[in-house]
Amino acid sequence: MMRILRGGSLGLFVLLGACQASPSIPVLSRVKSAEKIEEKAPLDPKTEDQTPAQEAPVDLQAQALAILDRACVSCHSATNIQGNFGSLDNVESMLASGRYLVAGNPDRSLVYTKLAPVGNMPPSGTLKPEEVATIKQWIAGLKPVQIVPLKDTQVIELVLKDLQANVPVAEQNQVRYFSLHIPNNVGTNEASMESMRRAFAKVLNSLSRSPALVKPVAVDPKKLIYRVKLNEVGIPVQIFESVMNDFYPFTKQFVNTVADNALALVAQNDATLRTAIGSPNYIIRADWFIASATLPVPYERLLQLGADQAALDAQLGVDIAANLAANRALRSGFKNSGVSTQNRVIERHSQNNGLSYWISYDFARLDQIENIFANPLGPAPTNPTRAFQHDGGEIIFQLPNGMLAYRLVNAAGVILDKGPTSIVKQNDAPSQFLSAIVNGVSCMNCHGAGLLYKKDEVRAFAQANVAAFTPAEMEKLLNLYPEDSVFKAAMDKDNTFYFNSLKQLGIDPKTPDPVNQAFRFYNRSLSKNDVREELGITEALLDSLLLNEPYRTQWTSLRTQGFISRQELSLLQTQAQEQARIEVNMTAAVIGDFLATPDCMFASQVQMDNCLINAPVPPPAVAAQ
Repeated sequence: MMRILRGGSLGLFVLLGACQASPSIPVLSRVKSAEKIEEKAPLDPKTEDQTPAQEAPVDLQAQALAILDRACVSCHSATNIQGNFGSLDNVESMLASGRYLVAGNPDRSLVYTKLAPVGNMPPSGTLKPEEVATIKQWIAGLKPVQIVPLKDTQVIELVLKDLQANVPVAEQNQVRYFSLHIPNNVGTNEASMESMRRAFAKVLNSLSRSPALVKPVAVDPKKLIYRVKLNEVGIPVQIFESVMNDFYPFTKQFVNTVADNALALVAQNDATLRTAIGSPNYIIRADWFIASATLPVPYERLLQLGADQAALDAQLGVDIAANLAANRALRSGFKNSGVSTQNRVIERHSQNNGLSYWISYDFARLDQIENIFANPLGPAPTNPTRAFQHDGGEIIFQLPNGMLAYRLVNAAGVILDKGPTSIVKQNDAPSQFLSAIVNGVSCMNCHGAGLLYKKDEVRAFAQANVAAFTPAEMEKLLNLYPEDSVFKAAMDKDNTFYFNSLKQLGIDPKTPDPVNQAFRFYNRSLSKNDVREELGITEALLDSLLLNEPYRTQWTSLRTQGFISRQELSLLQTQAQEQARIEVNMTAAVIGDFLATPDCMFASQVQMDNCLINAPVPPPAVAAQ
């Protein structure tokens, strides 16, 4: 495993905690002045974003899967198979089984009938009646999916047709295509597909430095392939290419080695696209992009966040010390954050373009220097007296299009990829996160509902204990910790702009975050059918691979209709495609597939720069004897 060398250690850090949504904590969001937003009427989710009638509503499915993920997946996934059942995180495979999920029939679905009190699951404790009811209602609303597969060769044909018909030659180098054909091919229902489309739009705009929201353009009737112009989202071509070259694991070149006319045409189309766009990465899997571009290292590079907090602040025109000295910041301080055990301060600044910049101050202990009621005027050394010393925090700043960007730092401003679970946890995190809050994807989920207001307690405390402060300290304190109505108005303004941006993308802030759902889908346990579609080969070819090493050993569960993890697939997928598909040459990622795995999450409390899967192409597999 190659390691990306980046600064940062646990040091003096406590995750600020805003990355976990809770009714009791202010979850920070970003807003920009109304005149900056593109002049568009917000879309009405009731008319623009309806879920097809034949599918269970996606928010109901998300709720049901969240319950199962929390209560059941730890014992029934590819990494931990109990009771000979390891696919609880794979809806498509459970439906295909005809046992675990029977579309429209909860009473014949083991996922429902095994639940207590009728059954004996989960052993950790009976689900609440309303949770059981949610699962039953979700299954009752499911319908069988009719799969119309789209091969990667067909994707290339559709992309070339669109490029030549709709993109001027001078602009073709800015265009990249994103595909959802793999989720379609494995039988994902339309509700989940539509959620994935919204997730892609959210991620794309959450990486954008453009002032206008960008809606990807579907180029096929089934809305499986999307066209995006990088200059419209403010991502320089060289930055995008650098990240894709380093981390994208699915780049392939089509070649014609057997004088086959059909393969010759595909190879010609591939070469034409590579030349016109100027990149081998002209098609990116959207499911991979959602799940990987939201992980810390690719996320920071695509957003161009800078090397540390100082670099980001300079880029945004935020001078925290100067703002505090001039009383140009708004604060709320409180004892119970709902995430950390210690007191906490959140603080609002303005960027040089008028957009909001929030920062949180969190504390590892509650000694005198970290008590914000005794010392409310920090952080040290910004004030000569009554200055608290914090340990770390979260920065959330508003992008020009109204979406939010995130960064976790320690007290010295060093980048952190995740919060140490010894201090703060995300109870509903994807299982491979080991309860950690991860910058990017976790924050998009937790801040999906915008800012959650928390009333300031410092101002009232100081006013009730006037004798404890000098007149100068009291004046400063009252300036930084304003009246409740002032602070709330600023937060509400930020929320209004964020919500407007989400709604223009067809996302209802009140529903579960589509990015979190798509992340879980990509990282689900993979069945034999999933692996076959991932590789783009027939079942017979996959069976042949499974007779040989290393697949016979490392993918052995696929031989008995079991499941493998995304990590197990990623380790061998390049080799498998090279061996099974004579018409393609695979290009391995320069650094490696950036994939959150239990191994890398366990390796460090705060960094994820070793979350890499390197899959060089080894010699041909040796046939089984």
